[in-house]
Amino acid sequence: MNPSSSLRDRILAGAAKRPARTRAQGRRRAVVAYAVATAGSLALFQAWGGVGHSAGRPASLTFGIAVGAVGLAVVATSVAWWRGRTLVGRPASFLLAIAALMPIATFVWMVSFSGRYAEPFERVGWRCLGMTLFGGSLLLGAVATLRNRTVAVHASLSGAALGVTAGSWAAVLVDLWCPLTNAPHVLVGHVLPLVILAAVGGVLGHRVLSIRSR
Repeated sequence: MNPSSSLRDRILAGAAKRPARTRAQGRRRAVVAYAVATAGSLALFQAWGGVGHSAGRPASLTFGIAVGAVGLAVVATSVAWWRGRTLVGRPASFLLAIAALMPIATFVWMVSFSGRYAEPFERVGWRCLGMTLFGGSLLLGAVATLRNRTVAVHASLSGAALGVTAGSWAAVLVDLWCPLTNAPHVLVGHVLPLVILAAVGGVLGHRVLSIRSR
């Protein structure tokens, strides 16, 4: 049996083990999962003060940072969430690039605003880290549930890319909430959670997402 036949058989076997759902059922399930994850993130965001917490920074900069964060999240989503034209998903190099470069891009983007205003206080970044991990974990949990046993190749890399993408979407709310952009704070509060979520996603990819032959 050649490698392509083996891969095809794994995909077919994995599909056969999953309960059959209509497209409408699948869409409803996805909407509910992502809505619950989003609601959880918004609840914590509001409980901790919402956009008002970043009032010490000019509003134009706050929303500018958030718009850039949305752009980064969209780029990551286009690679990690969408499989493209092939059933087996994106090439390993694409997935690795997203997992590795998103934390770097986030750092560069945020610190580019440092020094453009007087920061209202100093913080290490633990609450930003916690908020990003909370929201990112909810979103990663949703996508892992929806894609359980559906990834045929590069499952760990797929999971890592999904993890960093989930964190990137959670970071949008955090950027609206947090008024700090100095490098030490950004490293702990905004970059470290993306690295953690990428690592967690890699583990989930291997254990939850991968189609395994039995």
